[in-house]
Amino acid sequence: MGYFSVGDSVEVVGHEDGFWGSYYEAKIIKQSEEEQEGDQFLVEYQTLEDDDKNPIQQTVNAKYLRPVPPQISKVSAAAKFKLNDAVDVWANDRWWVGRVMQVVPHKHKYTGSDRTRVFVWFDSTQEEIDYQLCKLRVHQDWDINGDWVLMKKQEDNNTKKRSRFGDDYESSSSSVLQQQQGSKKIFHTDGVCTSWTVETY
Repeated sequence: MGYFSVGDSVEVVGHEDGFWGSYYEAKIIKQSEEEQEGDQFLVEYQTLEDDDKNPIQQTVNAKYLRPVPPQISKVSAAAKFKLNDAVDVWANDRWWVGRVMQVVPHKHKYTGSDRTRVFVWFDSTQEEIDYQLCKLRVHQDWDINGDWVLMKKQEDNNTKKRSRFGDDYESSSSSVLQQQQGSKKIFHTDGVCTSWTVETY
């Protein structure tokens, strides 16, 4: 396909049941010589480890790879976030696609540090979770021409994305984000950006 080379930092699109709408940070180790349909690459995940604390490596079809999206300022993004804006949330060692339900600006009473909260809805699991701004980034799609497209609005659940991943890429009815079918759940993260707790209603 010509998009990727050994040493490139990439994101692997979650394409197994329960992981649609997620992106894993990884690095290309080598191009596989296995005879399969499409280019195959051996990648090393940056945040996933095996039981011995070694980075997990996996052979992945190129259609499930994309470059790391260009950075967009969190400050400008927060100021422009509106209802249903598409965002990526860092949770469980990967990025998850969701949409903004509410932005609650807030500063620490004594330090003045930014504690803005963003409530995010995940169609795949029917969950609403609030996060600190540092956990979010603007969602961008890598299209079939190899260009980045800013996705300001997210369509209704189960809408297929027009991306280079083709018809395989669509919303799933399950994920690892505390799935519970048939009910709406609201989670609240704690005040520390490196961890979060769950409260179910």
